Amino acid sequence: MGKTKKFVNDVVEILKGDNAEAIAQKIFKQADSALKTQIASLTGDTIAFEEEVDDAKQALELAKLNQGNVIGAKPENRTQYVANLLIAKNKLTEAEANLEAHKAKLSFLEETFKEINE
Repeated sequence: MGKTKKFVNDVVEILKGDNAEAIAQKIFKQADSALKTQIASLTGDTIAFEEEVDDAKQALELAKLNQGNVIGAKPENRTQYVANLLIAKNKLTEAEANLEAHKAKLSFLEETFKEINE
């Protein structure tokens, strides 16, 4: 009985070790692949976020110039001019925040990728 128990224990130890190693390798490959794919995708998306910021900057400049139109003497014209300025500024602020959040996400994933590949 002693030999059988040792044999069974040895087999269980080997299987546990191999199984854990195999699972760890699978997890690593999956994580590595997921991060590479996501980093590549987000890097490409960065251009769209940057363009959104550029577009919002241009829209703000046009709003400041009232699109090249006369503002008008009526109080509601001036009110609308100011409202348009604030809307354009808010869109720029939002676009810049979106870009920064995007860059932070990308940076985190790049750092995580480096960590798992050390």
